[in-house]
Amino acid sequence: MILNWAIPQEGLGTRVSNLEYYPVTGLLSQGKPGFFEIPATGLVEMNIRVLLIAQDDHARQEYLSALEKCAVQVFVSESFQDLRPEICSFSYHGIFLDIQTKMKAIKINKNYVYGLVENFPICQLKINDQTGEINCFHNSQKLGGTMLDFINNECRNFVPRMIRSDSRKEIHLNVILYKYKDDIQPEFSVTINISKGGCFIFSTRDWKAGQDVWIRIKELTGNELISGQIRSVARWGESIRIPGIGVEFTEISALQIEEISRLKSTI
Repeated sequence: MILNWAIPQEGLGTRVSNLEYYPVTGLLSQGKPGFFEIPATGLVEMNIRVLLIAQDDHARQEYLSALEKCAVQVFVSESFQDLRPEICSFSYHGIFLDIQTKMKAIKINKNYVYGLVENFPICQLKINDQTGEINCFHNSQKLGGTMLDFINNECRNFVPRMIRSDSRKEIHLNVILYKYKDDIQPEFSVTINISKGGCFIFSTRDWKAGQDVWIRIKELTGNELISGQIRSVARWGESIRIPGIGVEFTEISALQIEEISRLKSTI
């Protein structure tokens, strides 16, 4: 069954699978905020929800056509700047990201883009200029990997989460990273970026998403341990990016939040 929920906006629509689709908001026309749901093929569960971010109209339509075979709920945004409240109010199992859209967004706000990429399974997409086929790039990719492979191998087991409203800022703070509260051999490292809700910490140790961690930030006068949970792991040698862990703070004092907010505004 295809659900058809949205905010009507006169004159913006194009046709997708006989439904009215609005490329700027990523919504369909019936008067309510929401998504469209692709008919099930028996390959994945229908309760998997993904976000597609693609600015180019042609590329976006090609990606949507491919997703019709994947039996998932799809929200669509034209760009990072157009992540509307209706989109941010839902949780997602993964993000499909057009590479050209990503590169344009990095020039405007690279910290927000990288912060988003750190916290979700990401499948980067590109239309092959010669063949017209969709090229996919993701962590579990094998030669000839597809969008469905990404959904089955990465999205299916990911605990869905919402897109954070508080953007991270590139600030390098000295941290002591503990695997356990009483860890006698903690790792001494630095943050790559930070917000009042979490941070990305450089690390080459063996970590797993969902693992609890404890952090002490040297620059904060509120020096008690901050509790967190690992939301993403970038392992050394697996991709062209800084290795480390994306951490969501689960227990942090009001003083520490205030100090982090002050650092973000002054550095």
